[in-house]
Parts: sequence; structure tokens; C-alpha cells
Amino acid sequence: MENNEQQMNFSGRSKGGLFGFLLILAGTLFLAFNFGWIDPALRSVVFSWPVLFVVFAIIALFKREYLALFFWLALAAFFLLPRIAHLYPDALPGINEGFTATFWPVLLIVVGAGVILKILFGKKACCHRHGHIQRPLNVDKMEGTDGIYVREVVFGGIEDIFLEPVFRGGRIEVVFGGVELDLRRASLPEGDTYLQVEAVFGGIKLYLPDDWVVVPKISTVLGGVDNKHFSKSANHDTSRRLLISGEIVFGGCEIR
Repeated sequence: MENNEQQMNFSGRSKGGLFGFLLILAGTLFLAFNFGWIDPALRSVVFSWPVLFVVFAIIALFKREYLALFFWLALAAFFLLPRIAHLYPDALPGINEGFTATFWPVLLIVVGAGVILKILFGKKACCHRHGHIQRPLNVDKMEGTDGIYVREVVFGGIEDIFLEPVFRGGRIEVVFGGVELDLRRASLPEGDTYLQVEAVFGGIKLYLPDDWVVVPKISTVLGGVDNKHFSKSANHDTSRRLLISGEIVFGGCEIR
């Protein structure tokens, strides 16, 4: 629960800590070059534009967005490794003219295998805060007990209507597929309810009741989030909220 709240509320203190860390890192690099601790030939690599991808990766690490972290590190490696290999050809003998032709296919294979293994064998928990209770999800079922929903889709499409009276949170994971979840027949319990969504080359569509208070905090990497949900009720019950977190990579999430 506390981890979910920390991920969804990247506070000003966290941003200040990140900014301070980046300043310390930059200052350390300048000192290292000035005192000759690092080969001056690497200055053209360390202070080149692809290093921005490393900065983005550090930001993703602070925000605990691990798919984004992997994506930015992969981009940084793609552009920085050939530069380093040009300076030190003996250190990286495998980086040659055929590097581009092999890098992206291998990267796609690694990402796909990692996502599938994560879905099949990963141990996750989704929490609903009600008196500081943590409720783990059963990843082997489409629906857990007590209004908890879990759906994992690989190479397929699913349309689900949630029929339990109270929705207490859940998790949706999609790889090369799509999930449509209709929650318009359910209500929210008191407090914050958490729904985690993850999509890689896939899409997720959520249909929610008009009177729900929804707080989406979804990270995207070459993807998008389209929030079309709005409340028609004049008096919002802010004591009951649905907090949607997760990561979308090469895909989309639509909230209606």
C-alpha cells in the first residue's frame, strides 16, 4: 500500500532529491575530468546528447517506473555503445557495423521474454486501503474474492463486465492484446481503491460509473492515456476514489 502511494505521489521532496542527485552527479563528472580521473577522450561521450536518455532513466528509477527505465537505458546503450567502441575498439569488440541490425531484434526478444516471464511467474500484490489492510491478488483467476479483479492477456482480446457489487481493486496486464473492463454496475468502498494497469503493445479500455472520483497516474513510453471520464454528479464523494497507476509501452489506455 505504502509503495503504491509513493509511486502515485511523486512529491516535491522526491523531486528535490532527484534534482540534488543529478547536480551531485554532474559536479562529480566535471571534477573527475578536471583532475584526470577519467580519460579525457570520454568527454565527448559523457557530455553528448544521448546521455539525456541516461538522465531520463535515472528519473524513471526515482519514480519506480521500471519499464520506462529499461526503455531509456536501451536507447542510451544504442547510441552510446558505438561511440565508446570507436574510442576503445578492443574493449567492445562486438560493436561493429552490424550492431544496429542485431541490437533491436535482440532487444525486442529480451523485452518480450521478460514481460511474459513476469506475467507467468511474477509475484505481485494489489492493495485496497481500508483500515491499512493489504489484500494480495490470486494471479491464477480472472476475478479474486471480495471484489478484486485480475486479468492477464497475452496475444488476445477480452471483454469483461464486472458483476460484483463492490470493486476493491485489481490488476490488468496486456501483452500484444486488449482488455475492455466494464465497472459501471459496481460501487467503490470507503477510502482509496487501487487498479494497476500494464500494457506492452496492447490496449486497455475502462468503463466507469459517472459518479466515481478517478485519479489516473499512468506512465507512458511511446504510448498514450485518453481520460474521457467525467462525473455528472454535482457533489463528488471524495472519500471514495479510484487510483489508477501503471505503465503503458507502445500501447494505450482509455478511461470512459
